Amino acid sequence: MSIDKVRAPRYRVGNLQVIYDTGEEFWSGPVVDMSESGLFVETMHELAPGTKVTIIPDLPDEEHLPFEIQGEVVRTAEYDPQLSWDKIPGIAFRLHGLSLEQFAQLRTFLKAHGVPVRLDSNANGKT
Repeated sequence: MSIDKVRAPRYRVGNLQVIYDTGEEFWSGPVVDMSESGLFVETMHELAPGTKVTIIPDLPDEEHLPFEIQGEVVRTAEYDPQLSWDKIPGIAFRLHGLSLEQFAQLRTFLKAHGVPVRLDSNANGKT
């Protein structure tokens, strides 16, 4: 199995909103799901793949992630009710530049506040 095929466990995190900022404009939206390597934000807004952003989690004080996260747009899921009425529109971001401490904080946050929706591809011997 190629290392490229291994994916981080993905979690649904209730009430997690993020602000994503290109440096010229910013928007916000609810996080549909998140992993240690990326997140998907529900939005009708579109950004081109490769666009760099700063992601700022917006949570109540008792549940905060105390840092900004650098990210990059991986894909945009457009809203098209004619082709896929049940598909959530949004933007997938890959996370970059987390320190070991920030990575550990993110992992702890996901395990404490998230509900697993996809395990890594090595789980139960599946690839």
